[in-house]
Amino acid sequence: MAEFKRGIRKKGMIKALADLATRSGWWRDVLHDKSLIIGVRDDYLNIYWRGQSIFKVEMKHERIVATTHPKYLLDPDLSGQVALDTETGAFVLDGLDALTRIYVPGETLPKLKRAAGLFAGDEKAGIQAIVNANPNVVDVEIAFPAEPGSRSAPRIDIATFNETEAGVKLVFWEAKVLGNPELRISGEKNVVRQIELYRTRLAQTPENVVETYETVARNLVDIAKMSGDARKVPEAVRKVAQGTPLTLSSSPDVRLIVYGFDKDQRDGAWKKLLTDNASQLKGIEILARGNPGDIRL
Repeated sequence: MAEFKRGIRKKGMIKALADLATRSGWWRDVLHDKSLIIGVRDDYLNIYWRGQSIFKVEMKHERIVATTHPKYLLDPDLSGQVALDTETGAFVLDGLDALTRIYVPGETLPKLKRAAGLFAGDEKAGIQAIVNANPNVVDVEIAFPAEPGSRSAPRIDIATFNETEAGVKLVFWEAKVLGNPELRISGEKNVVRQIELYRTRLAQTPENVVETYETVARNLVDIAKMSGDARKVPEAVRKVAQGTPLTLSSSPDVRLIVYGFDKDQRDGAWKKLLTDNASQLKGIEILARGNPGDIRL
C-alpha cells in the first residue's frame, strides 16, 4: 500500500508555530482550549471539534496558514426571520451579515465551535467525549492511503499509546453508537470486516506505522510546550518522544468501542447483538459503556 505517513517534518514549521503561540490570536486560543483535538497529519494539522475540522494548519512559503470551511463561519448568534419575496423568490438579506469575518481572540473560537457542533452527529460527539476523557489518545480520524485504483480510504477512529512492561504499545479503536447499522454482522459493510481490513492494512507496513507515531509523539510534546503547559501530554507520549520503544503487535491491536445506550438497551438490544454474533465477534476486544465520557482506553 502507499506509505502511511503522519508527523510534522517540514523544516521550520514547529518553530513557526511556537513563535505564533507567543502572540494573541487564533493559534494561542486553540492551544489553550483543551477540548479541541489537534490531529497531526502529514506536515499539517487538523483541529477537531466533535469530528469537524474547524482549522487546517500548514506551512506555505515559510508562513503558517490556517483555513476553515465557510459553513463554520455562519454566525450562530443570528436570530429572527428572513423574509422571502414571494414574487421573485428571493430572500431579503439587506443589511444581514451572516458570516463571521474577523477573528477576535477570545471571542471567535467559541462561535466556530458552536457552528461546527451543528454538523456533528451522536457518534462524533461521543468520540469527542471519549478523547477528552482519555489523555493517552494520540490520533483521531485516521485515514489509510487508498489502494491503487480505489477512491476509498479506510478510516479508523482513535489511536492510543498504552503503557506495558515492555514499553509503550500502539492500539487502535473503532467507535460505534449502538444504533449504527454497521454493528450488524450481516451485509457487505459491517464492523467485523472493517476491523479485519484495518488489521490487514496496519500489518502491511508496521515499521512505517511505528516510525510515524514516534514522530507524532515528538510533535505532541512540542505542541504542549508551546502551549505553556495548557496542554498536557501523558507519560506514555513523553516516553516515546524520548526514545522508549513503541510497539505494534504482529497482529495489530484493533479494538471496538460501543456506546450511546441506556440500561434497557444494554440489557436488550446490545446483549442480543452480542449473543447473535458471538462467533464473529470472538476475536475482537470490545469495550462497551452507555455514556462515552465513562470510557477509559
